[in-house]
Amino acid sequence: MKYTVASILFATVSAKAMVGTNIGGWQVLEPWITPSLFYRFLGKTQSEGVGMDSWSLCEALGPEEGNRVMRAHWDAWVTEDHIKGLSEREVEIVRLPIGDWTVKPYGPYVGCMDGAADKIMWFMDTCSKYNIKVLLDIHAQKGSQNGFDNSGQTSNLTWIDENNFSHWPGNAGNWMGPFNLTENAYDYIYTDEDKGIQWSLDVVSKLMALYGQHPALYAFEPVNEPWWGSDYEVLKSFYRQARTIIRDVNPNVIFTFHDGFDFSASRWNDLFADDDMENVVIDTHFY
Repeated sequence: MKYTVASILFATVSAKAMVGTNIGGWQVLEPWITPSLFYRFLGKTQSEGVGMDSWSLCEALGPEEGNRVMRAHWDAWVTEDHIKGLSEREVEIVRLPIGDWTVKPYGPYVGCMDGAADKIMWFMDTCSKYNIKVLLDIHAQKGSQNGFDNSGQTSNLTWIDENNFSHWPGNAGNWMGPFNLTENAYDYIYTDEDKGIQWSLDVVSKLMALYGQHPALYAFEPVNEPWWGSDYEVLKSFYRQARTIIRDVNPNVIFTFHDGFDFSASRWNDLFADDDMENVVIDTHFY
């Protein structure tokens, strides 16, 4: 089991530092964290099916075999002994990346990710047993918020032939809407209930209904690493709406938001009013 290093900092009104770590590669797959999970695809061609993220693993293996692999991974990658060991090392909080499919499966996740919600509840229960707090972090959004494998789906991946593909030139976060790489802007922002911001707000609502009153829940992040091409006004509107949903269920949960790789104070100073900053934390990742 590996715990990934992140640059997230937790702060409360008292500015108390906390000792924490990440449970990466468990619910949302990242090949660099769990390479052995992807060894089964070595030597495979495009037509044979190649998994390189959560989406393509489920797509390549299918719902039945994919779910068998995922359940075995969930059981082995994090055990009670691991969580107990964190407590013994005085870890106070863990960040748990999860997928939006936990409560709203779609595409190849249907069937493949069955049992994810129950396994997360087990994790929360076990963390509570050892007095460890949990930050629930929605790492994967429908359409991909950044185009990378850590969003569940590597976006705009193009196969050149059966053995080679290209990703970086077409990378884009299509979560908010279809991104036009030529114009370097979104053609339009989704307003449908089954995609985009409205989809994600419903995911926040459903996750809070499941875990919002759990004693281990300390903080909630509605989207991890929305990319630098984001429409920031749309993103800020999403954050405000998500925070309202979270507060309505449990006002004690700390609202954590990622800065979308814009580190300027001017970008975020107007997110909330100066007298409305209670239980708010900014998450910034320097690579």
